[in-house]
Amino acid sequence: MTADAWDILLTFTRLGLVSFGGANLPEIERVLVEHKGWITPQLLANGFALGQVMPGPNMLAMTHYGFAAGGWWGALAATAGFYGPTALLSAAAMLAWQRLSRWRWLPPLRSALLPFGAGVLLAGALVLARSSLHSWPAALMAVAAFVLLQRTRVNPAVVVLGAAGLGAVLGL
Repeated sequence: MTADAWDILLTFTRLGLVSFGGANLPEIERVLVEHKGWITPQLLANGFALGQVMPGPNMLAMTHYGFAAGGWWGALAATAGFYGPTALLSAAAMLAWQRLSRWRWLPPLRSALLPFGAGVLLAGALVLARSSLHSWPAALMAVAAFVLLQRTRVNPAVVVLGAAGLGAVLGL
């Protein structure tokens, strides 16, 4: 059973408006998996991984989720809803930021938002860990990728491709 394109558009518009830098996976999971039941936790994790590998915005997974919920019309509605309104708001915010760039309160405001962003990213990482790490080899691979990316200058694409190959060999 496919979801209504209008419902998909409105749902993804709301998700897009409350997402910051694509780091709102807990809310995306709550709405799409738990509340609407349009996708599974595994599809959420797979879509996110797909978005990380593809060039462009890492939240291209929204199109994937929309397709899963409502076919081609769902993909179009999800993409338009998630990106359209936020693109307009981002353009307006940038213009306002440029106009207010000499105000003294702007640097403290920017600094105050950094801990918030870190918390949102950490919550997203926990959602991915819950839906992706179901074995010790998978957990060890995640830790190894994290350490490798933190301690070396290796290209992340190499780590992703290496992890995909190792995961295929190990049957993860």
